[in-house]
Amino acid sequence: MTIDATAITSQQTFDSYVAEFAALALRLVNDLATERAHGQHVEPPSPGTDQLEVIRRALSAHDGLHAAAFGPDGAAVLAAAVRRLRAAIDACVDGDVLGAADVLNDLLAAHHAMPNLHGRPGLPLVLAFHAVGQGPVDSYIADMATSIAMIIGAGRGARLGRCSANECDRVFYDTTRNASRRFCDLSCQNRAKATAYRARRSRDR
Repeated sequence: MTIDATAITSQQTFDSYVAEFAALALRLVNDLATERAHGQHVEPPSPGTDQLEVIRRALSAHDGLHAAAFGPDGAAVLAAAVRRLRAAIDACVDGDVLGAADVLNDLLAAHHAMPNLHGRPGLPLVLAFHAVGQGPVDSYIADMATSIAMIIGAGRGARLGRCSANECDRVFYDTTRNASRRFCDLSCQNRAKATAYRARRSRDR
């Protein structure tokens, strides 16, 4: 999943960091905290090596992220936080923005979110949301939770969506011009169209 770096605020460098971690958060919600996908029941990966491998694959897909190793115990902490992110996104989608804020504020406090300028030799400074030297799991959680909070706080919460297709709860960020996206991907869109077509055919008989 990608989020346009100018779709959240007007600051390109700031956006790129927020967009990267928001995209990671949404991917991990779909990978770790979704029980219905594309018309089928799915089992989240079991704690331990399976969970860790899913997280590692998600992190490897985002080249711009800070990378640090952690094991199954760290993966379990991160997965628990992702389930809380799922609760916050669901609350936002369902119109309970204050409920979403409560969940996110708890995550931000528990994982020591702290705006902090990070820099590497020869590269521009980046405003991150975890302290320099903070452990990798807390860092990822702080950055993901802050990025989702930034979307909501910037008045873009309506762009957070949950798939409207039957038996699919995958989440997404709507980048369409008129905020009209309803499905997590083309397969669910096609599936919903086929279902609607069959329903019309049945009524017309």
